[in-house]
Amino acid sequence: MADLKRWSRNEISRIRSDMDRLFDDLCADFNLPSMFCRMAGDLTLQDEGNALVVRLELGNMAPDDVHVGVAERQLSIVAETRESGPGHASSHSFRKELRLPCRIDPEAARAEFAEGVLVVRLPKCTASFGPSVAISRK
Repeated sequence: MADLKRWSRNEISRIRSDMDRLFDDLCADFNLPSMFCRMAGDLTLQDEGNALVVRLELGNMAPDDVHVGVAERQLSIVAETRESGPGHASSHSFRKELRLPCRIDPEAARAEFAEGVLVVRLPKCTASFGPSVAISRK
């Protein structure tokens, strides 16, 4: 048992991706729908003090295929891509929704796409509560 080695997250992700690809290729050989969506990697959320930052690996997807929507406590990422080749055509789509841990300013949200990674910066709202309400005695 001393020879056992703990696998890193990257090794496990690579094996998972390889297995997904093998099953997808098998399905394509028999003209069946894809079993797995390899379009996106893991979604990460980081709190950077005054903003939340969401990162999502999208591989070789084009920025035009991705739509990001934000509300005060909700983020949604929707993507659809179409592939065609000799004798086959396919489309893949996915939707990721995330309930945010705090209110954000939707008007100030920004998204960037570079080298296959989508980064969404969501500035937090400065006021956590509305105006104070005076309490009177009877």
